[in-house]
Amino acid sequence: MTQYLTEDGVRGTFEVLAKVGTGSRLVFTYVRRDFLDGTAMYGAERLYRRFAVKERLWRFGMAPGEVATVLAEYGWRELEQLGASEFTTRYVQPTGRAAPVSECERSVYAEEL
Repeated sequence: MTQYLTEDGVRGTFEVLAKVGTGSRLVFTYVRRDFLDGTAMYGAERLYRRFAVKERLWRFGMAPGEVATVLAEYGWRELEQLGASEFTTRYVQPTGRAAPVSECERSVYAEEL
């Protein structure tokens, strides 16, 4: 859900979350920065045109390799990061639903240190 916030909004949220108890768990989604800036489409050109260009709903993105560093700034440790195929296999398919997930989206599971 971080894609709907500005960078200041994301960082402000992480500042608040830094105050929760040790061992707390956090799950969030983000959109890849290279998708938001139009560098890589991941087969999701329609999503890009709608949410990043036309409606400008998606505002913030990260590179997968920087997530752990950002989380560490606020006392969190990345436990796992899932792309579309892993997320679909683990969480969507077992429900029997058809819910498309794009490679431009990532899911993160973290715990507070």
